[in-house]
Amino acid sequence: MLKVLYLRSSFDPGGTESLLLNLYNYQQNEIQFHYIFLKDGSLINRLNSESNKYYKVFRRKRLDYVVLGKITDIIKENHINIVHTHQMLELLYAVLLRIRYPKLKFFHTIHGYFGKRNRWAPLLEKLLIRFTVKTFTVSHATRDILKQKGYPIKRIEIIYNAVNFPLKANKSEMQIFKKRINYKQGDFLAGMTGSFVWQKDQCTIVKAYNLIKDEIPALKIIFIGKESDLSEKCKELLDENDIDKHIFFLGTLENAGKYLPGFDLFIMSTLMDTFGIVVIEALMQKVPVLASDIEVMKELSHNGKYFDLFKKQDPASLAQAIIKHFQRKNDKKIKEAYEYARNTYSYDNYCDKLVKRYSI
Repeated sequence: MLKVLYLRSSFDPGGTESLLLNLYNYQQNEIQFHYIFLKDGSLINRLNSESNKYYKVFRRKRLDYVVLGKITDIIKENHINIVHTHQMLELLYAVLLRIRYPKLKFFHTIHGYFGKRNRWAPLLEKLLIRFTVKTFTVSHATRDILKQKGYPIKRIEIIYNAVNFPLKANKSEMQIFKKRINYKQGDFLAGMTGSFVWQKDQCTIVKAYNLIKDEIPALKIIFIGKESDLSEKCKELLDENDIDKHIFFLGTLENAGKYLPGFDLFIMSTLMDTFGIVVIEALMQKVPVLASDIEVMKELSHNGKYFDLFKKQDPASLAQAIIKHFQRKNDKKIKEAYEYARNTYSYDNYCDKLVKRYSI
C-alpha cells in the first residue's frame, strides 16, 4: 500500500477542502493517507477513516522549523515516501523536507492562480514545482492560463477533481427551504450557489431577471452563498417589490448542494473559474445547468453537449437561455449529463489516477 502525506494549511469549507475531506473518508485499499494540519479547521472533525491518519501540528509562524522537525518524525515513524501538496506554502515545507529525506517523491496540485496583487507567490511557486515529480492542475483551461503566466508547462498534467454525489435535503429541510422562498405550485426556480465574490457574476442573473420577469411571472431566483457589498449592488438593481417575493438572497446554508434538487435550473454566472464542482453536483442531481461561456465551462460542458452556455456578462443572452429552459425541459440531455458527471468525476477514477502517478 502506498503511504502518502498531505500537508494542509487550511481546512475550512471550500472546494479543495471538500475534495480532500471526501478523499480521506473514501474507502479504498491502495493508498494510506496521512494528513498533517498546519492550522486548525472546522472540517477536521468530519474526517472519518479506519485506515487513514491525521495529525495536528499547528505552526506558530509562517515558516516554523519546530513544525518541520515534527513532520520529519511522522514521515520516519510511518515510512512515508510520497508527499502531495495543494497550496504554495505547503509546497515550500515539502521542498525543505527534501533536505532531510532526499528520496521523498513530491507532487503538487494547482487549483487556482494568484491575483495581480500577489507578485511574489507565483514566482516562488514556479521555482518550487521544479522539485516535484509531477504537478497537476484541475482543467485544461487552467493549464492554458498557467502556460500564459510562464509556468513550466511540461511538468503539469491534468487530473480533474472528483465530486462526491451530493446529499439530498430531507423532507423537513426541503419544506423549510420552500417556505423561505414562498414556493407555490407552478413556480420555476432558477438559482446559483456560491459566495458573492469578484470572480462570480450574480449581477448578470439579476439583470437577466429584470428583462424577462413580466414574460415569466412564475420565475423565482434563489441565491445561496455568503453575502458582501457585491450582493448589495445586485439588490440595488432590483425593484424593492421583487426582493423576497421573486428574488431571494438566502445567505450561507450548510451543505448547499443538498438543495439543488429543488431547482428547475442551476445557473453558474462566473467571470473566472478553474473548475466547477457545484456544476458537476447539479448534473449529478439531474438539474439542468446554464453557465457563462468561459473556457473551463466550455471544457466541462464539452462545448454545450452536457449543459448550455450563455455569453459571459450578457444579460440578454442569459435571459433568452432561461426562456428556452422554461419553455422546454430536455430530458435526454439531462440524462446524458447525469451519466457523464457520475462516470467522469467519481472518486474511483480519481484514486486510480493518483495511484498511477504516485507509482512513477
